[in-house]
Amino acid sequence: MPPATDSIRAFLDYLSHEAAASPLTIETYQSDLRNFTAYAEERLGEPFVPSEGDLDLVRGWLSVKLDEGLKASTVGRCLTSIRSFYRHLLKTGQIKRNPIQALRPPKAARPLPVYVPTEDMEQMLSEEVDPTDWRAVRDHLILTMLYECGLRRSEIAGLRDQAVDTTERQLKVLGKGRKERIVPFGKGLAEEIEAWRHLRTSIFGTTESFFVGSKGTPMAPRAVYQVAHTALATVPNLSRRGAHVLRHTFATDMLNSGADLMLLRELMGHSSVSTTVRYTHTSFEQLKKLYAAHPRAARTPRDDRPDDD
Repeated sequence: MPPATDSIRAFLDYLSHEAAASPLTIETYQSDLRNFTAYAEERLGEPFVPSEGDLDLVRGWLSVKLDEGLKASTVGRCLTSIRSFYRHLLKTGQIKRNPIQALRPPKAARPLPVYVPTEDMEQMLSEEVDPTDWRAVRDHLILTMLYECGLRRSEIAGLRDQAVDTTERQLKVLGKGRKERIVPFGKGLAEEIEAWRHLRTSIFGTTESFFVGSKGTPMAPRAVYQVAHTALATVPNLSRRGAHVLRHTFATDMLNSGADLMLLRELMGHSSVSTTVRYTHTSFEQLKKLYAAHPRAARTPRDDRPDDD
């Protein structure tokens, strides 16, 4: 079996001349393989020669990468480089068994949902709207329903007029998997809904869709996204500005106000409570930020004496 440097060189030549890999891919693989080889030689105390018994070496190298603070996605890319290398060794007969065939990349941490601070949300929804401007009235109502009802943009776009009941103050929403759920709403939103209905009917006549575009036809989900994106453009420090941000804001504010987790799951139409649990992390981050403002939050204890009973 040739040393790692020779095997790596042959692998990179294969990528370049036979696999037609891009220069960036080749450069990335080369960097990862050199780094892995250096780790292996430091751990073994001798020149590294790839073999069927390298599983622990690869695991150890990936663990070091995680300990260094690299993202799980980056460590997964490192594993991709090594896995491709060992597949090539197997294909060319340099090893008889791939030792890392079953090795899986670390799970990437799901980012916390992006949400709009309550004061910014209130300011956005309290802006004056010309009651004769149908588009302005519609767009303001879309923002309000996204925030107050926690709907998805596809649910807003697909909302039927008959599914909006201002007497009972509830929506019949057709969500993912064509599952129907009931979402209640308040008196203020009911009044805004009736104002939109009256204006819409006076311009477009009777429509089956609750929200319509300039020709009286149903809105597309993309158009709902654009309404939210435009409105959120003025809110600072948001990494995302789509309609889903307002759905996230609904969930976060509900939990911060003491809503039951299982009830919130029903309102949002989640098939699994694990999806809803993500918002508890967002709420906890808010609590930590609030506590950071406490004058004793950054205080260092003077000693290790136990608290009084």
